Amino acid sequence: MKNYVLLLLFLSLGFTLYAQRVKHANQLFEEMNYIEAAQVYDDYLAKNDEREIETLKKAGDAHYLISEIPEALKWYTELYSIQGEAMENDYMFKYIQSLRGVRDYKKADGLAEVYLKRKNNPMLIARFMEQKKELWGMQEGNSGYILYNLSTNSENSDFGPAFYGDQLVYSSSKKNNETGNKIYVWNQQPFLDLYIADRTKNNGELVNEKLFMEGLASRYHDATIAFSKDLDTIYYTSNMSKNNKLFNNADGINNFHVMRGLIKEGEVSDVEDLIFNSKDYSVGHPALSGDGKYLFFVSDMPGGFGDTDIYMVQLNPDGSMTQPKNLGPEINTEGREMFPYYQDDVLYFSSDGHYGLGGLDIFQAKNLGDFRFSVPQNLGKPINSSKDDFSYIIAENQEDGYMSSNRSMGKGDDDIYYFTRSCYQFVAGKVLDSFTKKPLKNAAIIIKDQFDAKIKTVTTDSQGKYVAQVPCNDEFLFTAEKNNYSKASKLITTENVHRDTISGVNFLLSAYQDLVETDGDEEKIKIDPIFFEFNQYDIRPKAAKQLDHIVYVMQSFPEMKIKIESHTDSRGSDTYNLILSQNRAKSTKEYLISQGIAENRIVSIKGYGEIEILNRCSNNVECSDEEHEENRRSDFIVVER
Repeated sequence: MKNYVLLLLFLSLGFTLYAQRVKHANQLFEEMNYIEAAQVYDDYLAKNDEREIETLKKAGDAHYLISEIPEALKWYTELYSIQGEAMENDYMFKYIQSLRGVRDYKKADGLAEVYLKRKNNPMLIARFMEQKKELWGMQEGNSGYILYNLSTNSENSDFGPAFYGDQLVYSSSKKNNETGNKIYVWNQQPFLDLYIADRTKNNGELVNEKLFMEGLASRYHDATIAFSKDLDTIYYTSNMSKNNKLFNNADGINNFHVMRGLIKEGEVSDVEDLIFNSKDYSVGHPALSGDGKYLFFVSDMPGGFGDTDIYMVQLNPDGSMTQPKNLGPEINTEGREMFPYYQDDVLYFSSDGHYGLGGLDIFQAKNLGDFRFSVPQNLGKPINSSKDDFSYIIAENQEDGYMSSNRSMGKGDDDIYYFTRSCYQFVAGKVLDSFTKKPLKNAAIIIKDQFDAKIKTVTTDSQGKYVAQVPCNDEFLFTAEKNNYSKASKLITTENVHRDTISGVNFLLSAYQDLVETDGDEEKIKIDPIFFEFNQYDIRPKAAKQLDHIVYVMQSFPEMKIKIESHTDSRGSDTYNLILSQNRAKSTKEYLISQGIAENRIVSIKGYGEIEILNRCSNNVECSDEEHEENRRSDFIVVER
């Protein structure tokens, strides 16, 4: 009995300890101390077989929020094993993103289709399919980007580059004695400061780095900065603070806001809060259009589409601005849209809501007018990875720039990368059956350059669609072909507009069986009768039109060889008609050769005169001109293909 009581006491004590451990983890989580919270959750779940839904959620979230994706996936997978397709939307979304983060794209795509069907939004499904096809279609070719990890990156977070004339300003949590090294509990690193450095022209490296305008630095985060074109106005992100202390809202949360200041004689002055800042939500990541008329930023303010959305305001000459405008569902998703950058009517931004390789991926979308944007395009590898890729900026020459990533093999947490790129564009279209107008799956699009060298081959999907990536400012021959179908070619000229898409390059292919008919044991090219004038053998326009069809068929099947057989009606002597039909066969051959058909592909010609009359109109039979005309014909018999 005594042992039994001791056992119960021990079990009760163990349960209490476990409960306290979860309570401690939850407290750390609420304090946004995700690193320590994740460790406590892991320890608790490893020693306890009980699986509470809320604990699994927070354990996954704690890792997810500090980009420990494999660890987050472990707990989301357990959560899914319990809940299945009943898993809440936001956790299904995180589960899918975690699968992408470990490159399990097949499983992620399968769950994404379930997730999108549940949302019942045709636009989202169509965008998913388009972005998926384009992203994997471009993996065959060279994206044109080459990345270099900068030697100045620290073991902590370095990101958010911005051009400042010939220099670069960026955010970093590297240790800096001048700003106190106060620790940010979220990632256990110092708060972010802004740095400035010179850029070397040959490899984009940063040298002579130092704090950017030291008077700007606060005790907390100062990051993600944007400059007006004349470099006299700045916008930057900072923690909301009052009297040099963090200023929290009623829920105890400290949000970010965007500040604006003027640069005078190398110092920042007249710093002010922007009108859309609020203690109830965060605002950050400012970016200016090249003409300085529009300010883009990110916020989780109410009324958005997801975790964080991209907004814009119009800036007036007197410094006032319009009310924030959400860029809409073409850009914003249920996930995170962050780090906008706008240049030459193209919006670059990062997102984990659009189809990508995992984590935040960098996208671009063209302004189609009135800030209506095209479907965002994933920049592909190597710009994007299965980790977070963001803070993309590109020089005016469109040939080099900087971005940030926490991908593997970096020097620290987030690193800044310098990139160079060559220009390329997309060519898109579809291949259809010319008779049924149905899409042709697995048709090949062969692309050759001006020197007839094959650049690449892409294939059509189940809808007959294809996308091909080719260099800018060049000329290419696109040829569509499919086994037992005709070929078709188009000459495409690309322009000097990076990542532009030339749409509507479509092809109609004819099936062999639609072009050829069987007559006994012979195959003949289908053709309307070639009518010659009575007693004539020259090629008239009416006959040329039909012969052009023969040219088309033979060009479509370049291995095809034929023989030509010509016939006359019964009028005139038998001998004369033999000579006349031979002349007609000869003139037919000469016409085909004149249109580019090689002579060796016409293996024989033969005139039969009136030997093979098709109707009753033999010698001395009264017939109409129409009946006699039926016998004046040529046959094109396939002997090899």
